[in-house]
Amino acid sequence: MGYSRVSFMKIFISGSITLNVLPPEVKESIEKAIKKNYKILIGDAKGIDKTVQNCLKALGYKNVEIYYIGDSPRNIVDDDWKSVRIPVEKTPLFFKNNRYTREAQMIKDKAMSENADIGLVVWEDSSLNRFGKISVSKGTLNNIYRLLSSNKLVGIYLVSKPDLGIQKIRSLNTFEEKYINNFVSQQTVQYYNSLKVEINDLSEGTYIKAEQTSLF
Repeated sequence: MGYSRVSFMKIFISGSITLNVLPPEVKESIEKAIKKNYKILIGDAKGIDKTVQNCLKALGYKNVEIYYIGDSPRNIVDDDWKSVRIPVEKTPLFFKNNRYTREAQMIKDKAMSENADIGLVVWEDSSLNRFGKISVSKGTLNNIYRLLSSNKLVGIYLVSKPDLGIQKIRSLNTFEEKYINNFVSQQTVQYYNSLKVEINDLSEGTYIKAEQTSLF
């Protein structure tokens, strides 16, 4: 399968590590990005990262960059893909029990958010962990926050509300109104409120290229 069309657009695809299945709507958006020859930025975690990698491998797509920290990617299913190492110092905050922490992994996610033009997120806002307690998908929520704070369009698929499909979100205010105030757990709301520093009124759509909206 060939993809010869020249494109300078970059899309950051991310999602919760608890998920291992791509919703049909998300796969369709990925296929649209492939047809447009978008550069696809993905992390190296389990869950959605690896699931998207497997999808792209099956489709034979090569315009992919895998971001990682440490010595090598934890998951990279195609040797032809470019791997991008984000250096992180082994301080107590970033390296514990001989492994990098969630805070360290968020540095890698921040780099992808900054380098991308748009985002696509498969989000399970919270789930029960192995101890039976509610765990918030902090990394994915941070990705949404960073992208929207930078005036970048984000397509959000909320797993608990599949009937919504992929919602095109263009501002933090809209994200709050549609998701934080309606559909997520109280634990997610509490984490979001601790995460945000400042909510700005962003202009709806003025910075969005028309081509971007056709993905979702």
